[in-house]
Amino acid sequence: MKRPLTISAATVAVWLAVALPGGPFAFLPAALRWPLALLLAVALWLPQATERGGERVARLAASARLPATLEALALVAIFGTYVLLKVPGLHASGTDENVYFYLAARVSQGAVPYRDFFFSHPPVHLLVPALVFKVLGFSLPVAKAIPALAQGLAGLFLYLTARRASRGFALAALAFHLGAYQVLMGSTDMNGENLLSAFLLAALLAAVRGRFLLAGCLAGLAVGAGLYGLAGVLALALATGFASRRALARFLVGWLAVFGGLLLVFGLLGGRAFFDGVFAYHLAKPPKDGRLSVFAGGNPIAMVGAYLHNLGVYVTSKVLRRTLYWDAPAHLAAVIAAGLLVGQAIHARLSPDARAAWRSFLSPRDLLAGTPAGLARLGFLAAVCFFAQWAALGEVYDFYQVPMLCFVALAAGYPFWVAFRLAREARGPVDLRLPALLTALFALHLPMAEALNRHLWPEEAREAGEVVGYEWRQPVTLGALATASRALYFADQRVKGARTPAYRHYLWNKLLTFSSVDEVARHVRERTAADETVTGASMLAPLVALQAGRRVAADEADTNYKRFSSGMLTEEAFLQRACRDRVRYLVSSPRSYFTAQLMTSSPALRRSFAVERQIVDPQLTHGRGFPITLYRRRDLPGLPAGVVCAPR
Repeated sequence: MKRPLTISAATVAVWLAVALPGGPFAFLPAALRWPLALLLAVALWLPQATERGGERVARLAASARLPATLEALALVAIFGTYVLLKVPGLHASGTDENVYFYLAARVSQGAVPYRDFFFSHPPVHLLVPALVFKVLGFSLPVAKAIPALAQGLAGLFLYLTARRASRGFALAALAFHLGAYQVLMGSTDMNGENLLSAFLLAALLAAVRGRFLLAGCLAGLAVGAGLYGLAGVLALALATGFASRRALARFLVGWLAVFGGLLLVFGLLGGRAFFDGVFAYHLAKPPKDGRLSVFAGGNPIAMVGAYLHNLGVYVTSKVLRRTLYWDAPAHLAAVIAAGLLVGQAIHARLSPDARAAWRSFLSPRDLLAGTPAGLARLGFLAAVCFFAQWAALGEVYDFYQVPMLCFVALAAGYPFWVAFRLAREARGPVDLRLPALLTALFALHLPMAEALNRHLWPEEAREAGEVVGYEWRQPVTLGALATASRALYFADQRVKGARTPAYRHYLWNKLLTFSSVDEVARHVRERTAADETVTGASMLAPLVALQAGRRVAADEADTNYKRFSSGMLTEEAFLQRACRDRVRYLVSSPRSYFTAQLMTSSPALRRSFAVERQIVDPQLTHGRGFPITLYRRRDLPGLPAGVVCAPR
């Protein structure tokens, strides 16, 4: 088979893989995979056009403009898909991000974290949105755009890093990054992993460009947004150390200057409250899912035992299985990359100049050299560091995986770069064997995901064929883009037992809306004085306060049950602080510390607050109403005289 026929066969194979319903690339939206398939086909034909096309065609194919144009179109398709998938999430939600919205708004007004309010993370998580609110003021569209923009910047930094190696490699890594389920989920809520990822990948880009001091400074900001970014910083430190001792020294100086400076400044400003919020609180939280506290007691042998125990728990945990399920394509592609790298290492070992080739291939010095293989290996190194980190924690949330997935994307893009390069250079059918094998291996993510689905959600198989309906919720802004997003990506139902792309599940989850927030806020605003405050459910009350133009009592915005179960805050102390700050309303809801059961079972809460109104939000859950109850403090005007808040 001559080369034109070989390229034709490769092109047809690509289009068949894309067109196949439920095929290996069905995890991508059709509006993305078809343009990418078209651009890939053109890229495959470029060498052939250069060799055999007419003079004008050959000149165009050989110029730098056409590859650059193809690259630009691919970037528009990938980033455009990301933006359109983000738009439906621009609405009020009932999540922890409302705590951070409120606290960042307070910082923009002059409040100091830790000194003036409890905060359980390093300060960069609040400082960046506080700066945005200082300039633009607080509004829901602005606040909701921050995490989406931060993750988009992370994708841009990832792309610029990988592009030093290859355009195709960079595009594949970017598609895996921005298309990952956990990345889409996490970039809708301002929980901090988005800022962490942006700073971490900016540090990676600086390190690859040889600017190690800047890389260390950016890595310091990354950990300043979330301590669970330490694994990524460790991976970068190891990579710079492999490059040279001087590079490592500059990286560490930058990291210590920034992160150490943050600790020093806010430690001095916040005092003991800084240590309690950022460190002691997390150590005091009871471990979950059968884990043990690694740092309890200080016995080194017990710490090692607890760590190994937690590692075993994590390996068999639902958190890991969910991660593998939702982003099965990226994880399997990374495993395939590992196989390729091992195969290349064996080939190097068997080459005529085996010793030099072996040392050259295995040398860790190329992790930051900007080659596809080096960056893929760096992705593995970071993934191992993150995996090791999870065993040291008392609990691991799904969104913790986001910065790790940034590095996994580098490894996941590698086999696609190899397959594309080999297919483009193929001279006969024999040359297509490895690309075909890589594609077939990648298709195994389909049965892998199905097996995990049956294990995680056995009811899906039992209830196979049952139809589940979903309702579209319009965002608060960008209505025209929302209409396009709905047409391209949304479906109003799914069939249990049938494979459904992860991006659809993301949309259904993030379309859940705190639709009654303005109604609740209006009720509070109309019945309170400007100096009266609100408290209650941490996922709702802070946003109610912002929308009502009121403060949260004592700025205790983070009132989740762990504050109380960890022993860091008692119910009595909380009530005293709230009452001293003229609390008038308490927001109660399911899935919060202040449930209806607690409000009736706690003597102090029962004596202090009375039910005034219940509002059922129709959009905070799928298929049923979500009751939000407003309790009014009893000793304020209009209520029985002589009743005080939390009387002894």
